[in-house]
Amino acid sequence: MAGTRNERMRQRAVSDGGAAPRKLSISRIRREMENVSYLSDDLLITTLDARNNRTSSYPVTLDGFAAIVMMQGEATVSIDTQNYVVRPSMIVLFNPESVIRTVKSTPNAAAYCLAFSRSFLDELEVGLSTLLPIYMRFDKEPVLQVTADDVEEIRQLFRLVKTMLRSDKERYRHEIIRTLFTTVFYIIAEISQRGRREPRQGRCEVLFEEFLKLLRQYSRSERNVSFYARKLDITPKYLSSVVKEVSGRTAAHWIDESVILEAKTLLKYSGLSIREIAERLHFSTQSFFGKYFKQHTGISPSRYKRRG
Repeated sequence: MAGTRNERMRQRAVSDGGAAPRKLSISRIRREMENVSYLSDDLLITTLDARNNRTSSYPVTLDGFAAIVMMQGEATVSIDTQNYVVRPSMIVLFNPESVIRTVKSTPNAAAYCLAFSRSFLDELEVGLSTLLPIYMRFDKEPVLQVTADDVEEIRQLFRLVKTMLRSDKERYRHEIIRTLFTTVFYIIAEISQRGRREPRQGRCEVLFEEFLKLLRQYSRSERNVSFYARKLDITPKYLSSVVKEVSGRTAAHWIDESVILEAKTLLKYSGLSIREIAERLHFSTQSFFGKYFKQHTGISPSRYKRRG
């Protein structure tokens, strides 16, 4: 298959006469915008309005995720060449590499913006069964209509996160912020599934969901793409193509993601030794588990366990 959906969208935007999108990092937003509260280059909260919205001048792609909660006014936002009208009590979630541009907005348009890196998301102890439906939901339908009560709950949590980002409570500040952010994530997960009718799915989407179900069932013991392909009665090459087409990531990536999420949960909460965790996840040796974990997280299991 010729590239991922987002790659094709970027090519289409350029071929249609649009400018090539500029990369917008969290660190750049932090440097260029006023009234920004941040945690290193991993998390920031700011307010967007018609004056300081960079995406009104040129299309951009983010190097992380972002959530926009519209507070007043109206804006038309293009996401991967599809236009969406955003009004108060709407949430917009941007995935990494999505091509974003504000087509137009009213003079009074204003929104809260929360941007966060992939590494910060990896720190959250959110199960794969919760994470993947949200990822897939917003990849297909990035704008979510919510109630005024929903907005007020999220707004209060944003304020708490913003307060803690500026707090002098250094020892546990990161953990407090992570807990508050996890709460925001679960609220969005809850309301995104409220009263939603499942869209009609094609063959590739059905296969991808079946793959995820198998992953949740077998990822503790099976880390080979061929195993899942056999279960689905298709070739490993076809499974890899389908998963890449639907999600933008490889089947091997999702397998590793599932194993690492399970390993983090066991290291943090189970009370098991690293050797016992390695055995539970069917690694041949504790050393092999340690190398695998460090390769995917950048730190050793023992250091992650101590960090809590």
